[in-house]
Amino acid sequence: MPKAFLACKLLAVCLTTYSMDYKIKKLPKSLVEMTVTISEDEMPKYIKKATEEIAGDIEIKGFRKGHVPPHILEQHVDKKFIVAHAEEMAVRETYAEIATKEKLQVVTRPEVKIEKENPLTYMAIVAIMPEVSVKDHKSIKVKKEEAKVSTKDVEDVIDDLKKHNTIYRDIDRAIKKGDRAEIDFEGFDEQNGEAVPNTKSTNHPLIVGDGTLIPGFEENLVGLKKDEQKEFDIVFPEDYHKKDFQKKKMKFKIAVKRVEEAVAPELDEALIERATGHKHSVEEFKKELEKNILNKKEEEVKIKQENEYIEKVLKAMEAEIPEAMIQEEAHFMLDEIKEEVEAKGLEFKKFLEQAKTSEEDILKKYLPEAEKRVKIRLALQFLLKAEEIKVTDEDMKAEMDKIKSMYPESEYKKIEADFASGRLATQIANRLAIRKLFEKVLG
Repeated sequence: MPKAFLACKLLAVCLTTYSMDYKIKKLPKSLVEMTVTISEDEMPKYIKKATEEIAGDIEIKGFRKGHVPPHILEQHVDKKFIVAHAEEMAVRETYAEIATKEKLQVVTRPEVKIEKENPLTYMAIVAIMPEVSVKDHKSIKVKKEEAKVSTKDVEDVIDDLKKHNTIYRDIDRAIKKGDRAEIDFEGFDEQNGEAVPNTKSTNHPLIVGDGTLIPGFEENLVGLKKDEQKEFDIVFPEDYHKKDFQKKKMKFKIAVKRVEEAVAPELDEALIERATGHKHSVEEFKKELEKNILNKKEEEVKIKQENEYIEKVLKAMEAEIPEAMIQEEAHFMLDEIKEEVEAKGLEFKKFLEQAKTSEEDILKKYLPEAEKRVKIRLALQFLLKAEEIKVTDEDMKAEMDKIKSMYPESEYKKIEADFASGRLATQIANRLAIRKLFEKVLG
């Protein structure tokens, strides 16, 4: 084997075609550098293409659009513009040809630099899909916790049910924790005694002890009766959401307008039917609650186990991830925030102003999370291939039937149309593949 050829093979990939010579060199962070030289004999072809394309867009008096002869076109268009357009076409076509031939899994647009014009030589740097490995992935194990339901778990749900169905009745006694009160209040500056804007409320309802107002406020209501008044000082916490109120001492004046005590219902068949829409005995209801709580805890245990497994996989994962992939994911996260904000009826620009931030700050903030998302996605792709996870047509049909069973029959055609378009099918296939993966590796 000739030494020149051997050196070429060791350092990069070299190839000569009839139209170009090129060399490919791998760079850190899954970047690839292409150095391409296009034969001088090939450039007239691109000049001709560029001329025809420009001629199709330009209007010259006396000629139909798209039928301007090249020699006439050159009188109206700077030749440098035609050559530049031809070079752009040559770069675009040859780059695509090389990427396809070398089976490069390109993930970004190339950064192109023209290094020489005669013959046309350019360098392109592009990010490709990184090579991923997870060291000893088959030895990664995560112990599964046992999901258990205690008597307290059931009683907590019953207490919440009672609380949701609690009624309140007026009383003529001093307030104690758990009572519902309506109060007027206003804050005053400790220094000059003037009323502080945005601290006044009338007929303000609250459950005393729930902690809906600033710490220390509700404790001052305990012991007061209807129509009684009180003044007291409060120091706002240092993490209060309004910065100008943080650690500020303020005097509050309050007046009690109404006091009600909570009357919680007993757990009986009537309450159960009102809450669930079904008739059950108390024992049947408790058994059903226990079953539902167990299902929820089992799902939580499963999710926790999967998350712990992924964390261990990430520690064992090796991959040089291109910065462009992380940036793209961060921009995707930014788009998610925009959609969420605009769905609430707020302009994103105003949201940024209110939050005193910028898109650049948000992108920077989310870069670590974006990197983790990319790593998880790449790790899962590696594991799906390594574990030979396959999703069959039978799996897809069963999952589709399950999805359809959750909707009225009138929605079936829309679901089937979404599936046929490929979008829903891809989502289902990915979900099933990951589910199968976890079932296999976690047991």
